[in-house]
Amino acid sequence: MEDNGSQYERVKEGLRKWLAGARKLMVLGVGNELRGDDAAGMLVTRVLKRFNSERFEAVECGVSIEDCIDYAFEKKPSHLLIVDAFPDGKRLMLLNLADLESRTPVSTHAIPLSLLLEALGKPVETSIKVLGVGVENFELGVTISDECVKLVDEIAKAIREVATGLGLLGEI
Repeated sequence: MEDNGSQYERVKEGLRKWLAGARKLMVLGVGNELRGDDAAGMLVTRVLKRFNSERFEAVECGVSIEDCIDYAFEKKPSHLLIVDAFPDGKRLMLLNLADLESRTPVSTHAIPLSLLLEALGKPVETSIKVLGVGVENFELGVTISDECVKLVDEIAKAIREVATGLGLLGEI
């Protein structure tokens, strides 16, 4: 298994390449605080919201990804990053929409992400990726693990650093 440092660097490099030339980045965080580590995506955006600006916006979706996707498409970002938990153990994955066919998110949103994006008619001008956060602790009624809290902070830091380096955010 890849160590955490290599995973972060791989994800950061993937984000840098994908976001090169971005006009506006929107980050949607999906999750459910009642299901332990499933809250990871939502908590990442909770950390990032304070940096919202003209070229960067983080939105806590919770389990209502459907409303968030509709809102995001109205805002017309050039790049849309969806952060969601997946039951893949302790891994980070930067996924294209085509990659979602073989992955199952943990979150309780009723409609699979790939079908939802297809149904809403993904805007041609918006490039979309999913940052999958591999978790193991997602039982109903459990609290988020200390390990996941640390992971959330690292992911938010990586997104902030990349967005700042590309001029989407002011200085950190």
